[in-house]
Formats: sequence, C-alpha cells, structure tokens
Amino acid sequence: MSQNHTSDLSNSNLPMPARYMQMYGRFWDVVSLLIFGFTAITTLTAEPLTWREYVVSGLCILQGVLYFFTIAGGRWIKSRQRLAMYFIGGLAMWLLSNWLNPLTWWLAFAYFGQMFGVLPPQAVIPGTAFIMICVTLIISDWQFSAIDSGAAIGFFFQWLAGNVLYLFIFGIARTSRQRAGLIQKLEAAQRELEAARQQDAELATLRERERVARDLHDSLGHSLVALSVQLEAIQRLYKVDPERASAQVDELKNLTRASMDELRRSLAGLRAPGLGERKLGEALQTLCVDVGQRAHLEIRCDADEHVNTLPLAHAETLWRVAQEALTNVERHAQARHVTVTLKVETHTVLMTIQDDGRGLPPNAENQSGHFGLRGMRERVEGLGGTLTLSNNNGSNLRVSLPLF
Repeated sequence: MSQNHTSDLSNSNLPMPARYMQMYGRFWDVVSLLIFGFTAITTLTAEPLTWREYVVSGLCILQGVLYFFTIAGGRWIKSRQRLAMYFIGGLAMWLLSNWLNPLTWWLAFAYFGQMFGVLPPQAVIPGTAFIMICVTLIISDWQFSAIDSGAAIGFFFQWLAGNVLYLFIFGIARTSRQRAGLIQKLEAAQRELEAARQQDAELATLRERERVARDLHDSLGHSLVALSVQLEAIQRLYKVDPERASAQVDELKNLTRASMDELRRSLAGLRAPGLGERKLGEALQTLCVDVGQRAHLEIRCDADEHVNTLPLAHAETLWRVAQEALTNVERHAQARHVTVTLKVETHTVLMTIQDDGRGLPPNAENQSGHFGLRGMRERVEGLGGTLTLSNNNGSNLRVSLPLF
C-alpha cells in the first residue's frame, strides 16, 4: 500500500485497527496478485490450448491489473463507488472465466479475503453469500438439479463460519477503536485542563503583582509624596519659624515610622507562603495571633478539628481568604475585636470573619483599591462556593464551599 495515505486508515469503518489493516492489506496484495498470476500461467500450460484458455488467462491478468490499480497500488480505504467498481468488475470477469473454464472457480477465495479486509459487514455478508452461491452453481455446471446437497451444506457452513469469525474480529476491533478514541479524548481534555490550570496560575500571579503594586503605590507612594512636600516646607520654615519647623520634623518622624511599618506589612504579605505542609487550623491560629499583635486587635479563632482533613484546594483557598480578609480589617476596618470561625458540616465547609469596625462601604468590590475582595470571590467561586459580604455592627464575611 502507499505510505502516503496511512492516515486514511483511521477511518472508523475499518474492520480492523489501522496497524493490522496495513499488514493485512500487504498480505492480500501479495496473495491476490500471486493467485491471479498463477492462474493465468497454469491456464496457458493446459493441453490443448484453445482460444478459451487465452481469454481466461487474459481475464486473470485483467483482474490482477484491476486489483493493483484500484487496491494495491493506491489505498485500501476507498470510496464506495470505487469499491463497487472493483468488486463488480472483478467478479464479472471471474464469472466469465468460470463460464469459459470452470476450473478457475477457486479464484473466489481471493475475493473472499479482500471483502473481509475492505468492506463493512453490511456489504461483506451479502457479497460473500453471492460468491458461495456462484461457486456451488459452477461446481454443479450451473444446473440447480445437479447441486450436491452435501457440498452445498459444506459451503454454507464454511461461509457461516467465515462470517461469524469476521464479525467477531470486527466487533473486537471496533471496540478497540472506540476505546482508543476515548483515550485520545481524555488525553486531549487532560492537556486542555493542564493548560487552563497553568493559565489560571499565571493570572493569579499577575493579580497578586497588581495588588502588591497598588498597595505600595497607595501607601508608600503617598507617604513619600507627603514627606517630600513637608521637607520642602520645613526647609522654608527654618528661616522664619524654627520652632514650627522642629515640630514638623517630629511629624515627619512619625510619618516615616508609619511608612516603614506599612512597607514591612506589604513585604510580609508578598513573602507570605501558602499552607505548604502546615495544617489549616494551626496556620489560621498563627495568622490570627500575628495580625492581632501587629494591629493591636483582639482576634478570636475557632477552627473545627476536622478542617485539617479538607482537600488541599479547599484548605489553600480558605487560608488565602482569611489572610486577605484580616489584612483588610487591619488596614481599613478600625476594629477592636475580630472573630474567625471555621467549621465542617456534612457536605459543606463554612468560614465567617466578623469584626466590630466601621463596616464595608457600599459596593465595596467595585470600588477602586478593593481588588482583594474580587480575588477572594474568584478563588471561592472557582471551587463552586459562595462568598457573602455584609455589614452587621461591623463587616461580616461568610464563605461556603461544597465538599464532594
């Protein structure tokens, strides 16, 4: 077979897998051409030679030529029209050869094998039945009354056994192809999922960089501008009012210390690792203690013991949400008390973070500078959960994640 067309062997109508189809095709290429050539040569060695032998030999050669150019010299995967042309033309020449010389009836077995290789079951069964009927009639000299019942029964069981075996192999091959197709689809889906995960990770990294950049701009950037303006004012005041200039220097010291504290918090948030090998309950307790000491907040953390058995994706999301929420409380809420509650129910894990601060402004998520709120919601909804923000004597954040 031509190697340029092996990709056509993936056709789902093939009676066997592509690799075996190639081997099977090459085998029948050789066998069929040898059969046609051998029949042509042996016919010419018969005695006496008459015009019938020359015609039969020529018909055998023509069958080989038709086979070569239609099947062997091209592709085994053909259109229905070309296959119909080959088998109708070939069987017509075979029947004519048998009319001239009945000894060529055994050429039928070459067509048997070819049908099993290139035709679907709906064509193989009637096609091979037609050939066996013709063989039975040829042996009986085309006389229905002369048909040997034993030979007819033998041919019938040969035809039946051949088709049963063919259908069995066809069914196994089709199931194998379907499984291979499913495996390919699963592998493709896995590659797409991995690409999507990588893209999500890159987007999360970009969002985090943007958040840190905004934090530094809003805190350290504004402080540096204020420092620059006040230094210029102090430089002018020292000439006319040294006492007032000295007081402003003290204010600059306080502003500088506050800016340094803000910078440290931003850098700590930038370096904050994920859970890693830590248990979620312990990590939350540590986070609450650190934030409480740094921001002079009284933070109560109540975590169910079962939270340490949550799936990694759920634990990481809850940790990140708590981290971001407590950072917002520290920076914006002006609160004194915070309560963090985390509990696992039958099919859900719930986390609430309640503070007694000034509450969230209207449409907080849509306001400039509140990208952390959107990031929390995206993380939670990415796992099929919900995040609710409300004001109730302060701000209240509630996260619900389903457990499957």
